[in-house]
Amino acid sequence: MDAIIEWVLAVAEEFGVWGLMLLTLLDSFISPIPPEVLFIPLSLIDPSGAFWLAFVTTVTSVIGALIGYWLGLKGGKPLVRKIFSESKLAKAEGIIQVHGVMAVLMASFTPIPFKLITVSSGALGLSLKKLVFWSTLGRGARFFLVAAIITFYGQSAKAFLESGPFALLTLGIGLLGIVIYLVRWYRNNGAKNENRGRH
Repeated sequence: MDAIIEWVLAVAEEFGVWGLMLLTLLDSFISPIPPEVLFIPLSLIDPSGAFWLAFVTTVTSVIGALIGYWLGLKGGKPLVRKIFSESKLAKAEGIIQVHGVMAVLMASFTPIPFKLITVSSGALGLSLKKLVFWSTLGRGARFFLVAAIITFYGQSAKAFLESGPFALLTLGIGLLGIVIYLVRWYRNNGAKNENRGRH
């Protein structure tokens, strides 16, 4: 596996932006290599182009999510078990059952493996439209956040982006967004149920 990872990274680095797109595409449904491995170095070469790379990475990631969803939809749980371990599948099912489509946003923005949720979403029959929407929102927020940090701080941003605190920051922001969504959803649905009870 290590040899395969090294080969993929070597190919990706050689082809620059095209390599980043390949790495991002594979990350969405099978590869263990996150796109930040190449996205951050390429952005640091020319910080003024970081937002363009964020856009390209977001679009490619969503396309990869569609591939992952299709694989899960066609292959079902048997295919998911071949790609991921039983424990990871159980974890994904638990997250999806509790949070529904919001699991896509969680995996899009936080350190939760994105591919695990995209493939499992297809196997469990989640809404494709919602998958695309939340993937675009979550992945876009993550990559554009990185681009903004690089644009404003340049080379000095590298150490922070590759550190544990950044992972905790993205996790915290992602969870905060989910909490806000759930509170609004509860208020809206609670109001509807209350009105129905009065009638």
